Amino acid sequence: MKNLILLLLLFACGVVPCSAQTKISAIGRCDPNAATQQLAEVGDGADHLLAVIKNSCAYVKPMVMEGLRSKTYTFTTFSDSLGTKSTQIGYAVVEMDNGDKAFVRFQGISIMKNDQPESDEGTWSYTGGTGKLQGLTGKGTYKGAPGVDGYAEQIEGNYKIAVPKASAPKGKK
Repeated sequence: MKNLILLLLLFACGVVPCSAQTKISAIGRCDPNAATQQLAEVGDGADHLLAVIKNSCAYVKPMVMEGLRSKTYTFTTFSDSLGTKSTQIGYAVVEMDNGDKAFVRFQGISIMKNDQPESDEGTWSYTGGTGKLQGLTGKGTYKGAPGVDGYAEQIEGNYKIAVPKASAPKGKK
C-alpha cells in the first residue's frame, strides 16, 4: 500500500510540477529624500497630483529564497494623490546576493504628512525571476512607516519556484 501511494505521488509530480509554497519576510529601508520623481498637477483641484517615483532601497533584514539572500530593490511607482492620500501601482526589481533578480508588481495606498510618507500598505506578487529564481511566483503584503534611519517596509508573503515539466524525447509526441 505504501508503494502504491509513493508511486501515485511520483506520477502526480511528473504530470503536475510539485512545489510547495515557502513563507518569506523581510524589512527594507529606503531614503524618501533620495527618490526621483516627476509630478503633474491634474487641474481639478489644488491637491490632485499624479507622480512617477523611483527609489533604490536596501534590505536590513533580507528574505531568503532558494538559498539566496536579498540585497537591494529598486521600485518605480505611479501615484495618484489627492490631499494626503494616494493610490499606487508599481514594479520592483529585487537583487539577490549572487546577482539573480526577482520581479515584483505591487499596488497599495500611501498616507502623506508634511510632504513626506507617513504610512503605506498594499499587496504584491512576483512576476518572474532570473537564474535560480526563474519560474518564481508568489504574493504577499507590505506595510511601511518612517523610522529613525529612513522609511522601513515590512514585507510578508510566500513564494514557489515552478519546476519545469520533463519534455518528451525528440521525434516522439
